[in-house]
Amino acid sequence: MASRRCRAAIQCGTVELDRALSVAHQAADAARALILARYERGFNVETKADASPVTEADREAEAAIRRVILDAFPDHRIIGEELGSQGEGELGWLIDPIDGTISFVHRIPLFATLIALCRGDEPVVSVVDFPALGRRLHAVKGQGAWEGPKRLHVDPSLDPRTSLVCHGNVFQFTDTGRETLFQRLQEELRLFRSYTDAFGHAMVACGSAALMIDPDLQPWDLAAPALLVREAGGVVYTEPELHGRPGSAFVMSGSPAAVDWARARVTSPVR
Repeated sequence: MASRRCRAAIQCGTVELDRALSVAHQAADAARALILARYERGFNVETKADASPVTEADREAEAAIRRVILDAFPDHRIIGEELGSQGEGELGWLIDPIDGTISFVHRIPLFATLIALCRGDEPVVSVVDFPALGRRLHAVKGQGAWEGPKRLHVDPSLDPRTSLVCHGNVFQFTDTGRETLFQRLQEELRLFRSYTDAFGHAMVACGSAALMIDPDLQPWDLAAPALLVREAGGVVYTEPELHGRPGSAFVMSGSPAAVDWARARVTSPVR
């Protein structure tokens, strides 16, 4: 449920953000039911052109999310990872029905459903749902980031000896020419752990991790977690990647101090 503190009727174009948040929660509810049903009874795994896996749960959940959103906002555009783009206009939704399908396939409960309403390229409403964990985070631009009634705050500092720093899969660093960065961070950080996908960014928003370094994100991967982190007091640094994945970005999220620390260690990727 949305926090009572997020019920003010703030306008985004012609949409009240509290209503958009409510619709995003309803869409996440519908997706969670389908995902957990597949998680329990099984699914088939296919391989997409980019070598990533996809299951019936990914497609069914995205279709359910689209139905809920379009029932409430038939004029909004939608872009989803599995079912493509539809509609036009300034207001639109970015959807990743299962961010972390590899975790889903291997029965690791850290996968997430990502839903974000954007004004142009700027996310203004965000829901990040972890179906198998029973946890849900949300944010509205200017109203903070929340897990239920609890307001979220990033860890304001980074100590290389004690802070947890999350990162994406090692092959992503290799494929994007960031091996040197990975090696340097591995040498300098005592707690450099692989908590991939949206889970790492969510842990930054919760203050559990000081920093998340993600070498290869698409817009639907980034929009919802980015708003969470920013509304929790953090920053999100992005660089476009040029390795054959149109629209992908190298991303770091954390407190301003943590991101500045990491940026000082970033060199140009090897092409």
